[in-house]
Amino acid sequence: MRRCGSVEWGIFRRKTEIIEVGDLFRKVDDNLGRVWEVTRLWVTVDGLLHARLVVLGDSGESIIVSTMALADNGHFRSVLPSLDE
Repeated sequence: MRRCGSVEWGIFRRKTEIIEVGDLFRKVDDNLGRVWEVTRLWVTVDGLLHARLVVLGDSGESIIVSTMALADNGHFRSVLPSLDE
């Protein structure tokens, strides 16, 4: 799961968050407040790391985004898992 404040230095010395399967995110512009869970990570043919996210709940909705978009606070915000889980 997400380690709060966990960062690494990526290509071109950019500071990037470490994203792992099981991490939780919320879209910045999502008025419904849905929480998305990373279920898969892989490198696409263009060499970029991508993640499959599945919305928590019963909808079964999923999206694929680059991990650079996940790490950008303008698009997504990380969500700490609740203690109930």
